[in-house]
Amino acid sequence: MTDKEFKRLKRGELLAIIFEYQKKQEALEAELADVKKQLESRDLKISNAGSIAEAVVALSGIFDAAQKTADSYVKQVQLSTQNAEKQADDIIKKAQLKAQEIIDNAYKSASDTGNKHSRKKR
Repeated sequence: MTDKEFKRLKRGELLAIIFEYQKKQEALEAELADVKKQLESRDLKISNAGSIAEAVVALSGIFDAAQKTADSYVKQVQLSTQNAEKQADDIIKKAQLKAQEIIDNAYKSASDTGNKHSRKKR
């Protein structure tokens, strides 16, 4: 509307127009408040997503360190087992040699004793 048209309107018509504009303004303000809430919600979600991503990265580092520790422990257990097996093999070999020595000495002793007995009989 032009200025001339506004000047020709009656007071009741002007009040009706003002009232309609106030309704529109209130509706727009309510819509603006709603949009602001949605924006804040999205900002919060984005912020939380960043926090979650940071947490995942931190946990990934923790899991990597735990895996390295576990791998190291498994290696140590394997080395310890290998050393124990080697020691066991060495002990078995020594015992077998000692047993063979005892058997050889027993045969020799029996042979010597048998020869002495057979010499006495003659």
